[in-house]
Amino acid sequence: MDFAGAFAAHVGGGRVLLGRDSRGSSRMLHSAVASSLLGAGCEVLNFGVCPTPMLQFSVRPYAAAGAISISGGHNAMGWNALTFIGADGAFLDPIGGEALLDRYHAGSLLLADWAHMGDLREERAFAAPYFDALEQRLDVAAIRAAQPTVLIDPVGGAGCPFLDEYARRFGFHLRPINAQLSAYLAREPEPRPRSAMQMAGIIKQLNGDVGFLLSSDLTRLSLVTETGEPASEEFTFAVIANHVLGRRAGTVVTNTCTTRMIDDIAAQRGARLVKTRVGQAYIVSLLLDEQGVLGGEGSGSAVLPDFSRAFDGFLMMGLVLEAMAQRGRKLSELLAELPRYHIVKRQIHCDLRHVYRALDQIQAQLLARPDAGAVDLADGFRMDWPDGWVHARASRTEQLIRVISEAQEREVAVRRADELERLIEQEI
Repeated sequence: MDFAGAFAAHVGGGRVLLGRDSRGSSRMLHSAVASSLLGAGCEVLNFGVCPTPMLQFSVRPYAAAGAISISGGHNAMGWNALTFIGADGAFLDPIGGEALLDRYHAGSLLLADWAHMGDLREERAFAAPYFDALEQRLDVAAIRAAQPTVLIDPVGGAGCPFLDEYARRFGFHLRPINAQLSAYLAREPEPRPRSAMQMAGIIKQLNGDVGFLLSSDLTRLSLVTETGEPASEEFTFAVIANHVLGRRAGTVVTNTCTTRMIDDIAAQRGARLVKTRVGQAYIVSLLLDEQGVLGGEGSGSAVLPDFSRAFDGFLMMGLVLEAMAQRGRKLSELLAELPRYHIVKRQIHCDLRHVYRALDQIQAQLLARPDAGAVDLADGFRMDWPDGWVHARASRTEQLIRVISEAQEREVAVRRADELERLIEQEI
C-alpha cells in the first residue's frame, strides 16, 4: 500500500490503470493497491486479469498518468510483484525507479482528504484497441493465408482469456495448453526448454507448426519447433531480430549477457548494436535514447518501440508467425539459419550481502591470469575471448548470482561455467 501511495505521488495522482495475473496472492495485492490509490485521490481503471504488455500498451490510449501491474512474471508461483509503469507505457526508467524508492523510504505518499477520495471504474473493453493496433503492425494477411496450427501455453496466467480472440484475429488454428486461469501454475513459469517438455512431446501428434511457451505476465517467450525441439529461450530474440532487421536497418539494444547470435545477426544485417544492463527498464530506456528499432534480451523478450514500450508476448508470437508465413519457412528452418553457440546458465543461491564482495574477488583473480580476456563491468562481471564469454551478476529479483557462459564449443562453455561457479562458491 505504501509503494502504491508513493507511486501515486510520483505520477502526481490522476488516472492509473491497474491489472493483475492469476496468482493466488494477486487478488489480495490488487485490493491493497486499489485502496491505496483511491486514498490518494486517483481515478483507478481496473483492468482485472490483464497481461502486463497489454496494460502497458493501454496507458497512452487511456491518457493515464501511469499503471501498476501485479504479477510474478517468470518467477515461481509463491512470488509476486508490483510493476510500475509510467505515462509513456514503459516501466519506470532507472532514475524514475530510484525516485519512487526514495519517496517510499521517506514516507512521501499522496494522501487525499475525505472529500477527495478517488473513484474505481471497471474497464473491460481494453483488448479490442490493443488487437486492432497489433493487426495494423503485422502482416495478418500472410499469417491467415498460411493457416498455421499453433500451440500456445500461457501457464494458466494472464494471457489465458485472450488466446481465442488472438487466434481469430490472426487466422491460425489454436491448440491451447494450460490455458485455464489458475492460481496454481501448471509448469515452471519461466519459458525455456525445461518448461517445454510437455509441449515438445505432443506437438507432432497435434500436427503443430510452432509451439509458444509464455510467462504468466506474457513478457517472456520460448519456442518449440514442429519437430518437437524445445529451443533455448535465447533463440526467441534472435529469430525476431533476424526477421525485423532483414526489413529495416537501425540500432538494436540488448543486455550484456544475451547470446552472441545477436552480435552476429546485427553485423550481418548492418545494424548498430548497443548493450546495457539486464532488465526491461534499462533496455527500453536506452532504446528510446538511441532511437532504435528493436530491443530485447536472451531471456525470451523483445520490444518494438514503434508499437509499444513493452516486452510483449502477443507481438513476439506474431512476429515469429509473420517470419514463417512471409518466407514460407518452418520454424526449424528459421532456427537453422542462425549462427550457433553453446550457452550454459547456472544459479548460485546466496545471501546478497556477500554477492558484490564475491564478484570483486573473482574479478581480481581472473584479471591476474595470463589468459584473461576483455572485461566489461557494466552489469556485474563479464570476460570475453574470441570464442566466447562468461558473465556473473547479482539477480535483482532473487537471492542468487546468475552465471552464464557461451562458447563455440560446448565443452569450453561448460568448463568456464564450472570454473566461475567454483570461484564464486569459494568466496561466499
